[in-house]
Amino acid sequence: MINEVLDQLTYLKLKSAYTYLKELHINDSITNNDLKGIHKILNREVIAKEENNKLYNVKVAGFPFLRKIEEYDFDFQPTVNEEKIKTIANSNFYEEAINVVFVGNPGVGKTHLAIAIGYEVAIKRNSVYFIKFNKLITILKNAYQEGTFDKRVRHFFKYKVLIIDEVGFSEISPLEAKLFFQLIDLRYTKKSTIFTSNMTFDKWPQILGNDEMMTKAVLDRILHHSYIFNIVGPSYRIKDKLKHSSNKSK
Repeated sequence: MINEVLDQLTYLKLKSAYTYLKELHINDSITNNDLKGIHKILNREVIAKEENNKLYNVKVAGFPFLRKIEEYDFDFQPTVNEEKIKTIANSNFYEEAINVVFVGNPGVGKTHLAIAIGYEVAIKRNSVYFIKFNKLITILKNAYQEGTFDKRVRHFFKYKVLIIDEVGFSEISPLEAKLFFQLIDLRYTKKSTIFTSNMTFDKWPQILGNDEMMTKAVLDRILHHSYIFNIVGPSYRIKDKLKHSSNKSK
């Protein structure tokens, strides 16, 4: 029991209490019942701290909204393998630097799934960051022009999981494509990245400055170690309208 209580005090960073308790134990000035009482009280504080740590990683992830796996309607999108999504979300895929890629038309739930997986990683006290593709490119380009690109790209490298949302909603210049490649290359085989895109891979050259070689280099690094989901189905945004229309026709 004494070791368990000392471990609690270490976790809570209560150094003075740790030292004092050791002295009491050495001098036989504390009973086992006393230790059980202290352990019970400290355990509540340990649980609270762990919960706060989980919430902290979620708060700093920059999610535009929170979504969980169980909130996704897999019946509405049968092309998405529910078991595979849950397996990835509950795994340590990020320790193996495996990427996750969601491709599909707007509204099929790509961002929902990306955030849901990111959320599961974050509550395990891992660093996660969400950013729109356009915003990421703007930040990288500005840093390049200001001479701070290396510092900025290292900032994005540090995250255990980086979520890049909406790749393909706008085209970027050849220079911007090269800057994007440098980030992807830096994270390759070292960190996991989750991508969402409304463009199939054969159309990615249109996104990345119409540079076939650069696009091939980017995709090689993204897809080499990755889980790929091609979501084919209707938009969630018209789901309720479809249901309402079906009810009216009966």
